[in-house]
Amino acid sequence: MIYLIGGSPRSGKGILSQKLSQKLNIPYISTDDIIPIVIPYLKKNELAKKFPLYVMDIKELMKKYTGKDRLKFDIKEAKSIWPGVKNLILYLVEGRADYIIEGVHLLPNLVKGFLGNRNIKIIFLTKLNKDKIFRGILNNKNNRDWVLDNFNNKKDIQTTCDHLRIYGEYFARETKKYKLKCFNTEDNFHNQLKQALHFLTN
Repeated sequence: MIYLIGGSPRSGKGILSQKLSQKLNIPYISTDDIIPIVIPYLKKNELAKKFPLYVMDIKELMKKYTGKDRLKFDIKEAKSIWPGVKNLILYLVEGRADYIIEGVHLLPNLVKGFLGNRNIKIIFLTKLNKDKIFRGILNNKNNRDWVLDNFNNKKDIQTTCDHLRIYGEYFARETKKYKLKCFNTEDNFHNQLKQALHFLTN
């Protein structure tokens, strides 16, 4: 079985993947880790066009661009790696492998083609409320977190949370459009992950 876990950043995709991996004793990979594999095969003049976030400093990104801009950049990167990710999924299915792929780059309109495939389970996680996203980040202080690793003042963190809200709205809208399963993890986070895990393993 191939498990595809998509959704907005900071919604729990990585944690759910780890839990599923431990429960089933199978490997997983993030789409963030696939991008560096693709990069060496691109010409220099293609890099910024196809992977704008990869070449940009996150603090520069915060100063110059809106949440909608960031989402557009991620969508562009998702489309750039999708041919390879799709082939990987098909290869794993053909080999009857058990594998987890997670990441923001698994867009609903891309993975919808796998709906109905009995060898693939698809799920999305999202958060919609910027204040709840903010509280979730602060509650995660003792763990590695890319937001807290890069920003240490409240204003920048709140701006990032508003950007993540835009991602959340996008994934909520797109999963509804394509009738894909989506869990909102902003309330009762661990219980929502428990339900998501149950959905994937039953």
